[in-house]
Amino acid sequence: MIKLDPIESILHRKVPEGSSFEPSEVWLTEGFVSPEKGSDAEEDMVDEELRLKADAQFLTPRYPKENQVIAIDTTSLTLGHILDGVVGAIRASVVVKPANESRWKLERYGPYLVSITEQEKEALYQELYTTVHGVEASPRALDLLGTLEQTRNLFERYIQQEVVRGYKDSLILLDGSLVAAAIVKPSSFVRRVVDQAKENNNAIAAISKTTRLTLERSRRNILSLLEAVRGPCYIGGVKGHIKRNRDRYLGDIYVVRFTPLGEPFRVDLPENTHWPHVEVLNLVSGLAGDHGYPEELRLAHMTCVLSAIEVLELQSAAMALHKLVIKEELRPRLFPL
Repeated sequence: MIKLDPIESILHRKVPEGSSFEPSEVWLTEGFVSPEKGSDAEEDMVDEELRLKADAQFLTPRYPKENQVIAIDTTSLTLGHILDGVVGAIRASVVVKPANESRWKLERYGPYLVSITEQEKEALYQELYTTVHGVEASPRALDLLGTLEQTRNLFERYIQQEVVRGYKDSLILLDGSLVAAAIVKPSSFVRRVVDQAKENNNAIAAISKTTRLTLERSRRNILSLLEAVRGPCYIGGVKGHIKRNRDRYLGDIYVVRFTPLGEPFRVDLPENTHWPHVEVLNLVSGLAGDHGYPEELRLAHMTCVLSAIEVLELQSAAMALHKLVIKEELRPRLFPL
């Protein structure tokens, strides 16, 4: 298990007792509440020449029975609003398939109740940033919801860092990319994670369900490169065709379909890894489910998102812990008819 003492001590901030609380709406018919997770990257243009040169290569899926596989995902959600801020919840899941086994182990962290106020958001962000990255933050905290997303992102990066340090000879699956564009993810941090993974003979595969990399003239997403190709296959060389800011992409970028009829995904693989890239893609393809998404990452996502019942419980816990008082809606009082 990962020790989260440095992070937990920062997240546990008290709200003034008696603060008014307006819970977010929860619909029990939805089952699970959609998580709030931002994009890692700004939109970048890709040279249209890639479409002309793109030559799909086929994969040979192989289940990584002899390899340990680790998948990491996190989620955050706004539980409600207080007078000068918000109360949110953050949770992480780490799914582990040990070597020479086909069953999984689950490590779940949280959910943690996080209060973010206008008065303290900067201090919260600075303290978390310094704890995770080891340096003082140069960018500032965003608005309240943006700061909650920054907090989740920093929480996720801390767990990623601890996993690549604590495990060896493993295939590590991340949800997202290896781009150093997000405010909370400087290039030095991504490079540190990549270098530590290489030192421990770990292979990292960062898998994105969506991407904002766009072909320059047609304005089509790079995932469209595989729309006419069926079967487990991939197209590489994407990074070499990015028009600007290429240096912030710290891995080779592939467009991959892991199963014959599955969806295409963007996959970032670190450069200069001990594991051949084609072999990594073959192993991930061997993990893919019906829709082409790796089963371990799917389980990590399913076990970290919050159900509607859990959200209600967390709202009650927040009110009890911080002695919050439910705020009545103003509209019914103003317009009783």
